[in-house]
Amino acid sequence: MEFGVALPSYGAQATRLSILDTALAAEGLGFDHVWVPDHLALPKADAERFGHIFEAITTLAYLAGSTRRIGLGVSALVLPQRNPLEVAKQIATLDVLSGGRVNLAVAVGWSAGEYANLGYEFHNRGTRMDDAIKVLRTLWRGGRVISYQGPFYRFEQVVFSPPPVQSGGPRLWVAGDSPRALRRAVLLGDGWHPNALSPQALATALEQVRPLLGGRPFDVVVRTRLMFDQPPAAEGYLGGDAEAIIGQLRAFREAGATGVVITFQAETQAERERALRRFAQEVMPALRGSGA
Repeated sequence: MEFGVALPSYGAQATRLSILDTALAAEGLGFDHVWVPDHLALPKADAERFGHIFEAITTLAYLAGSTRRIGLGVSALVLPQRNPLEVAKQIATLDVLSGGRVNLAVAVGWSAGEYANLGYEFHNRGTRMDDAIKVLRTLWRGGRVISYQGPFYRFEQVVFSPPPVQSGGPRLWVAGDSPRALRRAVLLGDGWHPNALSPQALATALEQVRPLLGGRPFDVVVRTRLMFDQPPAAEGYLGGDAEAIIGQLRAFREAGATGVVITFQAETQAERERALRRFAQEVMPALRGSGA
């Protein structure tokens, strides 16, 4: 399994040092990637959790210069409220400057107020999402001069250089728990990124789309939360001692998950880093490799 860490880039504990120190700790302990969420302009009514938040792509650019190995990702970029040509350029640039370490999960988002604040239509966001994903794919996979004609986005003879380091562009996952999000992931993405689904729900959902995959590689990376020595806070979360958490992760893997992105719940930065270290030492070794 792959193991990612959700960075404290929003909320009361979000500071430059908490983000940087968590990323460096994750890299030093052998985690595969670190992740930041995305919001730009939430209205007050929707901003209880994400009112104080560092912008995602800028944060990853900062971390690209501060780390050397670990993957860098957005979980998840609200793509229909951004211009996809700008996103394609930003992510390609980040991929080049980081040496090919970028991953991207995209989502349709949930705040109508944020869409309104940014000047984008909320009610057609799903169909625009499909078109925007195709824009990213076209620009990342195409030649140096690229044209595109879609229902929402059209451009002619765009010079797009440098391309991403990763052939065809970074791994592109579709986030969301609904059947529609999963189908979009299967048809347009490299993987699915659901939030805190139980292993049983995950297995059931994947069984419905397995014929569409045709055996091709497909990432299934679940976003979840973990608190050591406490029972899981909700279905789909992780909790207990190391042995219990290993069992919970094995259940996810048996259901079809190829990885997890974990928010390590902690009251302080020191507590967060202790949890990272404990997970790396007591949990990860039992789940690395095909025979684990």
